[in-house]
Amino acid sequence: MENIMNSRFFKIVLALLLLLPAAAWPQQRPNAAPKPDPAQVFAEIIKPYRNLSDYTVKIRAKILMPTIRIPDFSATLYFKRPDRFHIETKSFAPVPRNSGVFNPMQFDPEKNRITYVKSETLAQTRMDMYRLEPLDAKSQVRYYHVWIGGVPERVLQVEYLSFGGTKGLVTPSYRTVSQGPETWLLPENVRIHLIFPEAATQFDGSSFNTSDNPISGGMRRLDEVSGEGDIEISYGDWKVNTGLAESLFKNDRNR
Repeated sequence: MENIMNSRFFKIVLALLLLLPAAAWPQQRPNAAPKPDPAQVFAEIIKPYRNLSDYTVKIRAKILMPTIRIPDFSATLYFKRPDRFHIETKSFAPVPRNSGVFNPMQFDPEKNRITYVKSETLAQTRMDMYRLEPLDAKSQVRYYHVWIGGVPERVLQVEYLSFGGTKGLVTPSYRTVSQGPETWLLPENVRIHLIFPEAATQFDGSSFNTSDNPISGGMRRLDEVSGEGDIEISYGDWKVNTGLAESLFKNDRNR
């Protein structure tokens, strides 16, 4: 008798559950978190830099490339929005424009086509990976892969491919820089691993001895290198929003 009652009770409960609307059922959460909105993510990344109009920073760099010999160098780097750069040095300073020069608006969602790729954990840190394609037809870069993570969220790694075939993997570290009432998270060190096209032309390293070469000259010569190597850059003595004069950039070919 008890078995019959249990059977009837089970059938009644099952019938009631089948009649319930779908909204009354508990919602199952997917295994993966919902995909973030790429434009919103990058809007938040660049938001703290919206009021950064210019900066001056001292850099020290080490070039580690088997095919060429370039002595360690120091230089002063100047930046003015939106994307103007000038470099002063007493020696040759081959600094890659798209990875060695900090441009806080480089990944502005209004200037790039951005898509979410995946989430992964690198160096015990969870990161979201995005693909960015510059909308500017004059861009030297075909696309970027950008990893976002950390607290606060920031760019933790960048991989790019230039139209010339050069690949770069950029790994930055940051420090907090305070000036007056304002505070920024700015690069402290950057390591850039470059892989150059196999068909690139070899050249005599003595061509690097020319003093006061502009940064564009450095980029041309670096693009001629074959094989692969690393550039390590440290940044210090940041000065932000000092009102850099336009005349400082008038002869810069990278404006």
